[in-house]
Formats: sequence, C-alpha cells, structure tokens
Amino acid sequence: MCLVWFMMSCTGDGVQMRQQLEELEQQNSSGEKLLNDSLAESLVMYFDRHGDATEQMRAKYILGCTYSNLNELPRALMVYYEAADCADTTQVDCDYKLLSLIHGQCAMIYHTQVQPRSELSELRLAEFYAWKDKDTLQAIKRYSQQSGAYDFLKMPDSVIYVKEQAARMFREIGKTDRAARTLGGSLITSLLKKGDVSKAIAYSRIYEEESGLFDGNKNISKGFEIYYYIKGECYLAIHQPDSAEYWFRKELHDGQDIRNQIAGSKGLQEVFEQKKNSDSIAKYATLAYELNDSAYSLSEMENIQKFQASYNYNHQRFLAKQKESEAKIAWLTAIIVILISGILIWQLFVRYRLFKNAAFEYRLENAPITRRLRSLAKSNPPQYPTNDDWKQLRLLVEQEIPEFRDIMDADEVPLTEIEYDICLLTRVHISPSDIAKLKKCVPSYVSNIRSKLLKKVFQIEGTADQFNDEIDKIGKKSVKI
Repeated sequence: MCLVWFMMSCTGDGVQMRQQLEELEQQNSSGEKLLNDSLAESLVMYFDRHGDATEQMRAKYILGCTYSNLNELPRALMVYYEAADCADTTQVDCDYKLLSLIHGQCAMIYHTQVQPRSELSELRLAEFYAWKDKDTLQAIKRYSQQSGAYDFLKMPDSVIYVKEQAARMFREIGKTDRAARTLGGSLITSLLKKGDVSKAIAYSRIYEEESGLFDGNKNISKGFEIYYYIKGECYLAIHQPDSAEYWFRKELHDGQDIRNQIAGSKGLQEVFEQKKNSDSIAKYATLAYELNDSAYSLSEMENIQKFQASYNYNHQRFLAKQKESEAKIAWLTAIIVILISGILIWQLFVRYRLFKNAAFEYRLENAPITRRLRSLAKSNPPQYPTNDDWKQLRLLVEQEIPEFRDIMDADEVPLTEIEYDICLLTRVHISPSDIAKLKKCVPSYVSNIRSKLLKKVFQIEGTADQFNDEIDKIGKKSVKI
C-alpha cells in the first residue's frame, strides 16, 4: 500500500485514493468493520499532503474507526481528536455532520472506559454540531444519550430532566415511538428513587403502549427484558408484592443473561423482605450475591483483556523498517503489559476477596436466627432464646466457620457455656448490651467476660473491644492492600 501511495503522490493522481476513501466510508456506514489499518493510514498520509481540510478530516475519521474496530481505543481517540482539529468551523461548507459523528465516537469510547464526565462533554459537542448541521433527529438523540452519563454519576434529577425534555422533542417531530422509549429505563428508576411513583407508573404505561417494543401478550422484545425488573419495582413502590413477584419471576425466566438474572434475584429478595418471608429472603439474597460474584469476575477479566488489546502497538510495518528497535519496543511493551496485567489481576483478587468477606458477614448478620435473637433482645416484656435457638446459632456459626469451635474451645482452654455463647453472639455481631439481655445478666458482666476471653483464647492483654476485633477475624481470608 505504501508503494501505491508513493506512486500516486508522485504522479499527482488522487482519483483512486478518493475512490478508496469513499469505499471505506460506505463500508463503515453499512456497519461493516474496518480492520485494514495500513490502508487507512496510507489514506491519511496521502490526504495530509494532497487533500483539503475536509478530506483530511474524513480520512482520519476512517482511521479512527479502524483503530476502534481493532480495539486500540487510545489510538482511536487520539486520531478522532486529530480529525476534529482538521475542521474549519469558520467556513460555510464545514462538515458539521462528520464533526458530530466524531464526537459521538469519542463519547462511545469514554462510555466503554467508564469515564462519564468525558462522555458527557463529547455528547454535548456531538449534539451541538448536529444542531449546526440542522439534523434535528440526531441532535435529540445525542441530547437524550446524556442521561446515561448522569445516571452513572447518580444525578437522578438531571436524568429526569434530560429524558423528559428529549421525549418532548421527539414527540414534536413525530417520533412517538422514540419518545415513548425515552420515557422508559433509567427515567422510571430515577423517578422511583425520588419518590414520584405516580409519574413513574404513568410513564411505564406510555412505554408499554407506544414504544413498539411489546407484542400483544405484553412481552417485550429480546434484549429489553430488564424492563420487567423496572415494572416489578413500580409494583413494590405501591406495595403490591404479589404483582411485583410476577414481573421479577418473568425477568428471571425471559432474561437469560447474568444482568437480568441478578436483577430478578434482587427483585425477589425485595418482595420477600416486604412479605417478611425470611427463608426466601436468604435464598434470593444468596443467589444475588453468587450471580454478582460471577458477573464481577467476568467483568474484571474482560477489562484486563480489553486493556491488553488497547495498548497493543505491535505493527508489522515497524518490524520491516526497524527490526532492531522494534524488538526492543516489543520487549518493553510486553513487560509493561505483564506488569499492568499482574497489577490488575491482583486488584481483582483483592476486590473479589473483599466481596466474598462482605457476603460472608452479610450471611452471619442477616441469618434468620441472628435476626430472631436481635428481636428477642429488644422485646418488651422480655423474651429469651430457647434451647432450639441456641442450637440454631451454634449450627449457623459452625457451618459457616468450621474451625470456630476448635479455635474458641480448645482442649487446653475449655470454655463455659456462657463464655462460648458470648463468643457466638459476638461473631454474628450482636451488640454487648443485647448479649447481656439475652444471657440475663448486666452489661458489665459481659464486658468482663469478653476481656477475660481475650486473654484466655487469644493470649492478648487488652479490652473487651479488642476481643471483638480478634473474634471478627475468624473465618475471614486476610488480604493486605
């Protein structure tokens, strides 16, 4: 390709180069992936010397799209900015349509890299140039997309404002289905967060009736099943858990990807919390944690792969021109990628371990027997645990932490019944004052026992609070950060 470019530049014949640029533009517009970076680079080199500002911008935009398709996102972003710099906005023939596309592509990259503020800035530029191009539909689309960045930034008021304004503008130009779709998703969830339930339900009806996404049986198009979760949340907000349960189960049944499965499980957990069904709460809470665990691990590994791909600058043309220097660069790049990958994998491991510990503590603190003991401690008139309650507490802790009894009740330091019960209650995070009520004693007595247990079990001189710190470590996997 470089030889073809050289011959054309010498003869001044750019007809074929312009034809090639147009062909690549047509392929890109049709959705075909551009993967020949050498060809795109040769076009940029040619038009940088022989093209006008618009041709230079077009060629660099195509190169940016090619890098993006090759998952070389930092390079794509750099070239997109170079393409935008080529535009002369003082000229009447400035290609505002292409400028809008360029900034839209930049916004998409920032979205994949989870940089909402940069994404928002690029979407505003994309919208601005779409208005300059008098492309009303494109401008409204870019405006509407800004709500996604606001949603990630946890700014529900901005989400609501942008979505409502965008829906109004879509409706004004006759795009009723687009307006209805804009009223769904994050707008409804933001309204529920703000407590505006009536408006959320009104918008959900419009979404179902006018978006064109539902069949005659109220089934939504494939890929949009997350709406069933949103629908269930609406019913929960008006205290209709049975109806909510129907939609959450539909979410689990119809939405097969992990995002829908997590949402459905979370929704059912909320339903049974409202119904006060402790067994089902525990079941769906555990399922949601397990699914989150899998989703988090998968997401982190995908991010590592994207990171490695994004910074892969090993191109054959450099090997041909500068074999020795390229070998050194490739070696250094490999070392950097390995180091960064190692850091990312370690961070993944640390965050994964922290998540597992959090889930483990959640199970201890929110098990049915733990909640029952807290309730008994606060009862008036006083109520006390039964023998079966104490058996359930021992079973919970000793199943979750098999080594607990061996550590706390070793042969050389056998514990009394009250000492072991205090250890169990402390491990499931029952407060000292509640422990005193459950064991029918005064708080100072419990405090004295905890101080003695610190010495007896852990061979440490210290306070009762230090005993809590030591006992909380049992069962956790230590991770130094």
